[in-house]
Amino acid sequence: MCEYCGNKGSFVKGALVGAALGAVLGILFAPESGEKTRKRIKSETLKLKAKGQEALEKVKDKIEEAEERLDEFRDEVEPMIEDVVEDIEDRGENIKESIVESAERLGEKAKNLKNKYFKGTK
Repeated sequence: MCEYCGNKGSFVKGALVGAALGAVLGILFAPESGEKTRKRIKSETLKLKAKGQEALEKVKDKIEEAEERLDEFRDEVEPMIEDVVEDIEDRGENIKESIVESAERLGEKAKNLKNKYFKGTK
């Protein structure tokens, strides 16, 4: 995960809190009656709440979309990885067999050379 990914949520929270605080302060310092001010605060709060819920839904949708893509990718890649692992295991087995055969041939050659050049020695 990237080093800045964790800061996105903090930025969004800060932006929403800042917007809400700015709206409330703007309304409080406006030259209107208390009743009008309370109605405006309530109205602005409801608007901000709706925007926050809308943003949350968008984030949830993006997360679900990313999860679906990840599942598709995993389903696509998993068989490939299994094939590669099987291929490596097969090649490893072939290499092992080749080494054993080579060692046996070398042992036979060594035995033949010994019999040829060192007959009668212990």
